[in-house]
Amino acid sequence: MDANWFQRSKQAPLRSAIDKFRELRRDLSGGKSPNQPNAMLQALTDHTQSAPTSFERVIDFLARVNAEGKFTYVSEQALGFIGYHREYLETIALTDLVSGQEAQVLNTCLELAQTTGAMQKCTLHLVKSLTYPRLVELRIAPAEQHPGEFVVVAFDVSHWIEKEQQLTHEMHHDPLTGLDNLASAQREIERIKLAAVANGSQVALLLIDIDEYHRVNQAFGYDAGDQILQETAHRLQNAVKECEFVARCYSDAFLMLLTNISNREYVEEIARHVSDAIRQPYSHQGQTLHISVSIGVVIFPDQHNNTDQLLRQADQAVVRAKQNGSDRIAFYEHHDRATGAETLKLESDLYSGVRNGEFSLHYQPITDTQTQAVVGVEALMRWQHPVHGSVPPSAFIPLAESAGLINFLGDWALKNASMQLMQWDKQGIYLKYATVNVSAQQFRDKRFPVAVREAFKLTGIDPKRIVLEITESVLMHDPAYAKSLLEDLAALGVRFAVDDFGTGYSSLAYLQSFPLATLKIDRSFIINLPTSRNDQAIVAAVVGLAKTLGLDLVAEGVETEDQRQMLIANGCNLIQGWLVCKALPTDELARKFERGELRTQAS
Repeated sequence: MDANWFQRSKQAPLRSAIDKFRELRRDLSGGKSPNQPNAMLQALTDHTQSAPTSFERVIDFLARVNAEGKFTYVSEQALGFIGYHREYLETIALTDLVSGQEAQVLNTCLELAQTTGAMQKCTLHLVKSLTYPRLVELRIAPAEQHPGEFVVVAFDVSHWIEKEQQLTHEMHHDPLTGLDNLASAQREIERIKLAAVANGSQVALLLIDIDEYHRVNQAFGYDAGDQILQETAHRLQNAVKECEFVARCYSDAFLMLLTNISNREYVEEIARHVSDAIRQPYSHQGQTLHISVSIGVVIFPDQHNNTDQLLRQADQAVVRAKQNGSDRIAFYEHHDRATGAETLKLESDLYSGVRNGEFSLHYQPITDTQTQAVVGVEALMRWQHPVHGSVPPSAFIPLAESAGLINFLGDWALKNASMQLMQWDKQGIYLKYATVNVSAQQFRDKRFPVAVREAFKLTGIDPKRIVLEITESVLMHDPAYAKSLLEDLAALGVRFAVDDFGTGYSSLAYLQSFPLATLKIDRSFIINLPTSRNDQAIVAAVVGLAKTLGLDLVAEGVETEDQRQMLIANGCNLIQGWLVCKALPTDELARKFERGELRTQAS
């Protein structure tokens, strides 16, 4: 974490205390040595004797207790946190501050600390004065400098837990309709399938796709489209029993699970009832709208089914329903073959990949050429196909755009990159920013600004720590629209980078009118930089342009030391490429920081 996070003017004892606290938080979250957390707890109580106010800024509850749990020391911050007077705490034991149900958890923790001599931890509620109990993470270890006593450190995690629960809910529910989302539906299918196999019953999966939904957006706007989706979700829930599962899969498609079905006729009757409910008129700003749905049905379980196949079969059934016209119902038959199956195979695999979590983000460091410190990372999407292995982005990104999945994948990437930055913060790996690529289709989608705002609201990330990468061609497709959109999001604090700069056809007049933060020199100008005079001239010109416009400059695809030295000589301040580190999964990149192979500016 950047040292500027705290005021530099604080005195040495406070700085020392803060440093120790940082080490404590890092070690308690998974120190390499089993004795290291104990040592840190000892340092805490030792230091409080000389500078207790230092810790009042960073620790919610710090105390020592004797073998009976009686308090022998309580910090000023702890008194403020717990809400009791020191005189009162001197008359009670630590166990008096927890509920009767959790007293045994605390006693076990104390006993283990005493018998093992190692730090113990537990999560329980401390009863505060005149307030509701607060959930805390408690750390207890023998106090080496005070024989027979124990160091007790607690952190208030109630807000963390609430935020985690909120994020978990958001990750498994559709924010527009409030229904479960695709990930939640996939888990529910698996659960219901196992139950059906156990009790010998059958289940029907209905995939419900709104016919010609895009026409609503085109004719009445996206607000009307959202209203239609919300009303449709409400009608679907009312069309079936309260115990039946309803979810929004993506865009204009919904999913329904019917359990303990008696026969195929019953399922068709329910499907007709659902279709009739959707055909009822909708109203938007005094205008009446009529829509219909195509429904694909799969009955399971049998030897042909797994969760992925069920969703694929439902897709195929919907395709067949639409081929017969709008407002139709089609059951999947095992001898069915989708039209143009060979042509659509990879697209079908793409849908399956989204459902099965085959997509992930790898992160490539961006480093300062002078200090060699990592200042940020670029989030790069990867698809690990179960049969074909790693599928290159050049293959699946255009496919995702044609299949209508690119907005979903783009939103997912932005949210995950934001949450990953915050997770690294907790690990002590503070990076200034993460860059996320934005496709042309995603950028032109009118809902893109809303999706960006939703990502920030969901994750709580500071928008200034997100850089959205767009290409020159995207900017120049509609400069007026691009300028308006960039200004709108830049007002939130979002920064923008022009990716692959030098390969497009942007006008310098337009370029300086956009609220940009960074130019990224395309790797094609870096490959032969040490030997090509043309590339050297281009790089020198781009460096000069960036300095004139007050923009950061990142050179992509740096693979050799000669390239790096040439870039430094030309005044390029940031580089990215295999010379520093290739794009890595989250855990592998974190280990490089832990081993000291990479370091942040705050290190």
